[in-house]
Amino acid sequence: MLKKLLLGLVSLIFIAVSSSAYAGHGKKEEPAEPENVAPEIGYYQISPDITTNVATLNPRDKIHYVRIKISLMLEDSRDSSIIADVEPLIKDAIVTILGSKEFGQVATNEAREKIRIECREKVTSILQEKFGKPLIVDLLFLSYMYQ
Repeated sequence: MLKKLLLGLVSLIFIAVSSSAYAGHGKKEEPAEPENVAPEIGYYQISPDITTNVATLNPRDKIHYVRIKISLMLEDSRDSSIIADVEPLIKDAIVTILGSKEFGQVATNEAREKIRIECREKVTSILQEKFGKPLIVDLLFLSYMYQ
């Protein structure tokens, strides 16, 4: 009988202590994000690489192609999810630009830089039109192959 009484008393003490300790652990407050956090530059890599044929004037000419790996330099790294939503539009614009070029217009370093700038301007205009701001600082070619 004494054993049951002690066991009951210990149980009551345990319940009282654990419930009072638990009472202070309700919903935890998440730390508030600072209101004016400076945006950090981030990068968004277009995946997979873009490969497309370039234009040919003569049907007897050899077919040439360009393959590029692109990364977008973002004004704010938190915009990655926004870019992911419009990635198909970005890829389409770049494929259209590359497909309109002839082999001679893609086969030099100067041509590569002109294409990069043209792609950057097109992507910037797409983002400006969709979101009211450009979102990107630059468009980078991580690799550029042509044949």
